[in-house]
Amino acid sequence: MVDFNEMKEKYPRTMIIVQLLWITIVATILSYILIFLFNIFDISAQNLEDVFTFPPNVIPQPYNYIGILFIPVGMFLIIWANYTLLWIGRIGFKDREPMQRPSSLILVGPFRFTRNPIYFGNLLMMLGLVIVWSSIVTALMLIFVYIIFRFVFIKREEVILEEEFGEEYREFKKRIRRWI
Repeated sequence: MVDFNEMKEKYPRTMIIVQLLWITIVATILSYILIFLFNIFDISAQNLEDVFTFPPNVIPQPYNYIGILFIPVGMFLIIWANYTLLWIGRIGFKDREPMQRPSSLILVGPFRFTRNPIYFGNLLMMLGLVIVWSSIVTALMLIFVYIIFRFVFIKREEVILEEEFGEEYREFKKRIRRWI
């Protein structure tokens, strides 16, 4: 029988590759399920576009193209935060997931500017889509996601981090703002 803890210690990069493969497999399976459901319920790309861009042109063109700037900034922030967690902080994929007990407190990289760079990056990308699509429906989704991040994920994670790292995390909270 394979001991994954022993494997994790001996081959950390191999475990990362295995985890990335699992993520790819799960994402592929979910994509096929969505395609299957779209075919069953006769949902076309145009129907989805109509929903996510309702009402159209709240922000007139070309001003809505300013939102394109937010999307790569959000992506960069997410990639930088994940790189900091996984390679600099040596936190595994499982410890990096929301509401897990991390093995170490990371205070470098984007964590010098915001306590939640992954959530902040996601919100920036969504804000970019809200501006580009100039859609009230997408804006409502952004507000809903913000509420979930702020009052479910971040609230619980802050409790876990305070339990794990005590005064060190409280000092970090005093110095670094939640968003930016």
